[in-house]
Amino acid sequence: MVVKKTDLLVWAFSFMAMHTLIANFYLLKSEGTTTVFFLLLLVIYFTTPNKGRLTIKKSKETSIFLVGILAIYSISTFFNLCPPILLQFFCLMYAVLFLRISYELQVRVIKCFVWVLAILLACSIVEFTIYGTTGWGIVLGQSTRETAARETHFVNLVFNLIGTDYGVVRFQSIANEPGRIGTLCGMLLFLAWRVRSLRIPFIVFVISGIISFSLAFFVLLGIFLITHVRVSLKKMIIGIAVMGATIYVTYDRFQEKIVMRIMADDGEMEDIETIDNRTTVAFDKYYNQALEKGQLWLGVGANNLPKQINIESRGGSAGAKKWIFQYGFVALAFLFITFNKVFLRRLRRKPDINDYGFLIAYWLSFYQRSDVMSPFSVIAFMAIPIIDIISAYDNKITKWGTKRK
Repeated sequence: MVVKKTDLLVWAFSFMAMHTLIANFYLLKSEGTTTVFFLLLLVIYFTTPNKGRLTIKKSKETSIFLVGILAIYSISTFFNLCPPILLQFFCLMYAVLFLRISYELQVRVIKCFVWVLAILLACSIVEFTIYGTTGWGIVLGQSTRETAARETHFVNLVFNLIGTDYGVVRFQSIANEPGRIGTLCGMLLFLAWRVRSLRIPFIVFVISGIISFSLAFFVLLGIFLITHVRVSLKKMIIGIAVMGATIYVTYDRFQEKIVMRIMADDGEMEDIETIDNRTTVAFDKYYNQALEKGQLWLGVGANNLPKQINIESRGGSAGAKKWIFQYGFVALAFLFITFNKVFLRRLRRKPDINDYGFLIAYWLSFYQRSDVMSPFSVIAFMAIPIIDIISAYDNKITKWGTKRK
């Protein structure tokens, strides 16, 4: 009975993370299911027997994380009258519960999540390729992503959301945008490369990241190659050839989404989005005004963004600058200290170049995509410092997170 309960707990953690990755406008995702999944996780968590502290352990890293994040939300609540929304509360509790379970269960959750994600992405890649080359696919319907000022339309397949508003179609599986898949795959490279049983997911993550044409992925891939990969000349040539062939096949998309963005950032082209495309000119105007007035020390509040920003920028603002605009520089300091402190405490050894490489990559990705509290981001971040434990348990745990008999 204990084993069955813990298996349910592992799957509940894993699928909660997967559920938050799926776009809200994906037709098979219903409203309110996030609340249902979270309540189900709570029920399983608190009804799982804690035999030998298998389920719940005392952890200072949990206290550090909880205090740090609550400090951020307190600043927003008391100074800007913007308490955290329900989803933010769910994400915080998910992270706290994850840190409270034993390291063995954490390893099982991480391994299960990585494999489920890899299988989903593999199915998405196959379907994306078939639909892109033949136009054939199982169409569930048309879905729409609505923001404050615009709508984006998609063909909703089983494993893919295919954008129809732009000429170049980028791979995003069933996430809300290609950059989310690219960033997450880039983060998981640092994990999958160092765990023997995750080599297949590693390959899937590389392919998914490349065809997402996310500039963030290529930046993370570059940092990963510099800090992690030490291979022979022969393997390096093969790797370069494979990557070169992939880029050649998709050259037009690669040129538009990667090369031309870099050129545009240097001022060579005016009609192409630049490297830093997370905020618009309209948002930057309000950001600079708030900076000059000293409002960015404590932010303006997550729910207090001027409506004019969404009207003028068509809702196209995200990343670290928006996070700072909402929560402020003081909260950013709390976030940086909290995550790094928890990372180093979980590490329990002297950091090496691999660890520093991941932290650099992680905070660079934060500039592009600041949803660090999402369950899938929490798993990606918290997995790296216990990677030695993951490797030690590797042969004892199946890809589904269950213990081998």
